[in-house]
Amino acid sequence: MKQARFVTGRQQIQFLAIFLAAIFLTLAAFTVSAQQQTNQAQFRVKNENSFNINLIQFKRVQYVGQCAGTVISPDSQNARFVSTKTPPAPNRRVLIKNVTDGMETDPYPYTDRSYNKGEFSEDFGFKLGNSHRTKTFSVLEGENKFTYEIKENNQVIEQGALTAQVSIQNLGTFPRQQICENKVECRDTSDCRDSKGKKRSCRRECFPVQNCRCP
Repeated sequence: MKQARFVTGRQQIQFLAIFLAAIFLTLAAFTVSAQQQTNQAQFRVKNENSFNINLIQFKRVQYVGQCAGTVISPDSQNARFVSTKTPPAPNRRVLIKNVTDGMETDPYPYTDRSYNKGEFSEDFGFKLGNSHRTKTFSVLEGENKFTYEIKENNQVIEQGALTAQVSIQNLGTFPRQQICENKVECRDTSDCRDSKGKKRSCRRECFPVQNCRCP
């Protein structure tokens, strides 16, 4: 009887170990699946001579003086969309919305691009902002959340979500003054047409003027 109880207890331990291992493997498989889902759709953002994946980078310069202000460069970042699950094919388009907290919601910023040939969607430009624009796709500094729909002949064949990080590198604060140039302008001193509307000789007066602008 003692031997039987010992075997039973050992079997219980083995069963518990197998049960815990199964849970661990299930969680690991779920994690891998979640990572695959996250990496399924992505933005390829042009960065000089290379591409960043889901990373949108800008630079910021603060100016003081006569021409004070903030300059963001580049003005926009060129990018394309791709899904590894559903590649481009004829009669396909992709609709992407930026649903990040802080964005205006009526409507959310969105871009609707052709997705019908090559390896990626038609290109578009990311630009800092919090509302929908017709020529660029608005993003905010920090993590941005997007939803997307891929359609074929107006039927949704894939939908999902992805995130992208928007970083702004501060390059510092610099003085900036106006650029001025002097030139001579000439004007007629009187009307050079007679009462019948015909041109007549008239005296011109010239004087120096200074034009200034911020670079």
